[in-house]
Amino acid sequence: MGRSSEVDSVLSPDAMLGTGGRHDRSIRTFFLFGDPATDSSTDLAWLAGEVTEGRLDPGIRWRGPWTRHSEAVQALLGRRLHGKAVLDPV
Repeated sequence: MGRSSEVDSVLSPDAMLGTGGRHDRSIRTFFLFGDPATDSSTDLAWLAGEVTEGRLDPGIRWRGPWTRHSEAVQALLGRRLHGKAVLDPV
């Protein structure tokens, strides 16, 4: 669920029910950079594939060159940008 919003994550009472073909559910925690020797390439390749196939929206709401970085920063700090900003190389 992430912590970037710093808002509590609330699940509905039936979110973990195994009905309707929703079985084998669990809540797992992880710290992505806990062990520097961890190879995340398989997971990152899977995520990239999901984005490429359109099954996962990365939430990019602003994209521009590094020369416009201050515009992106101001939009994020001012909470006018509801998503991610991506800075492309010039």
